[in-house]
Formats: sequence, C-alpha cells, structure tokens
Amino acid sequence: MGILGFLSRSKRHERWVEKQIRRANNKHTPKDYRQVALANVMDEARKGDEAALGGMIARFGVIAEPISEDEREKEWICDALIEIGRPALPHIRRALRGAQTVTWVQRSLRGILEEDEFCRELLEVLADFDTEYERNPDRKIQTIMALADLPLPGVAGELLRFLGDVDETVRFQTVVALSRQGDEVAREPLLHTICEDESLRVRNEAVEAFAERGWSTAGFKKKIDGLLPKGYRHEKSGRIVKLGGGDGGASH
Repeated sequence: MGILGFLSRSKRHERWVEKQIRRANNKHTPKDYRQVALANVMDEARKGDEAALGGMIARFGVIAEPISEDEREKEWICDALIEIGRPALPHIRRALRGAQTVTWVQRSLRGILEEDEFCRELLEVLADFDTEYERNPDRKIQTIMALADLPLPGVAGELLRFLGDVDETVRFQTVVALSRQGDEVAREPLLHTICEDESLRVRNEAVEAFAERGWSTAGFKKKIDGLLPKGYRHEKSGRIVKLGGGDGGASH
C-alpha cells in the first residue's frame, strides 16, 4: 500500500472512530445502537486511540435512557479505564478539572491509583477552587465528598477554607468531610461554624460532628450553650451529647 493509500485508510478510520463516539455519547441514540458504538469506542481506547479515550470519558457526562442501562454503560467505561490504567491518566486528569460532574471519573481514578496517590490528585484539584460564587459547584462538592473518605495527614487542613464558601451545600459537605476525617485541627473552626454560620443545616451538622467525635467545646462553652438544637445536651465537661445516641455517640 502506498503512502497515499495508508493516509486515506487512516483518515477513514479516524472518521469512523469519531462517528462511534458521537453515537455512543448521544442520549437519543437507541440503546442497542448506542451500546454497540460504545463497545467500539472502548476497543479503540484499549488500543491506545487518544480520541477514543477522551470520547469514552466524555460519556460519563451524558445521561441516557433507560437510567439502568446508563449506569451499566458507565460501569463498563469505568472498568475499561481501570484496565487501561496509567495511559488513561492524562485524559482523566483533564476531566477532573473540566467536567461538570466527576463522580465516575473519580471512581475510575481510584481504581488505577493507590490511596495516597489518589488523595494527592484530589488535593491538586481542590487547590484550583476558591470559595467564591460559581454557577455550578458540583465538581467542587464531589471533590470534597471524595476526600471525606481519605483520612490521610493534611487533608483536613486543606478542607478548612471551604467552611467559608459562599455556597451552603459546599459548607455542609465540608463539615461532613471534616467529621469523617476526625482530625482535631477542625475543632476550633467547627466551633466558629456552630456560632456563626448563617445556615441552620450547616450549624446542626457541626454540632453532630462534635457529638460523634467527642470533641471539647473548650473556649466556646458559654456561646454554645444557647445554640444547640433539640436532642443534644452540653455537658459540664465541654462535650456535646446526642440524647438517645449513647454516651456521646450519634445514632444513624
């Protein structure tokens, strides 16, 4: 085959891959056709096709019908990315920083990396966020939620600034994450949250964190006394106890 024939064949294949990506990522494509196209895209991605890799990850951002099949297809993609492994990392890293929703991207990354490396990747993403208004904070929220389950040194300290985020859900999920982390570096900032946050939901979640963790309210005891929601008691020792939840524990 001459060079012109090779180039022509290569171009046809490139157009075919693009067509498969469009079909796989179109929520209006009938399920059977969509899944055949997706299988083709995953095969090309396994062979190292960069366009197919990017197109496959972009499928995470599409919600197709029926939902049960949509979830199944995303599981396929996640498994394929884990199988491909580190060669997929550049595309995954771009998606972590650019996609509107990153839960599936995070799940794929977690399957490729060890816990400490995965944590570092998420902290690098977190560092790009500020605490000002943004129209769609989902990516920030999902990053904070993923870090909640990674109780490694330094994570809680990186989360603290989001207690001051303008978005109420970001602040709420930050409190949840800090409670799961269990690092006492969060103790005093969370006391300020109980005393000062404008959101009742956020304040109550911070109270719950103290009940779960048994942290002391030292330095804030007089302020806290009048702020506890119904169902909690502030003991003389400075511990917050959830009534009916045992000795300082919370019932879930």
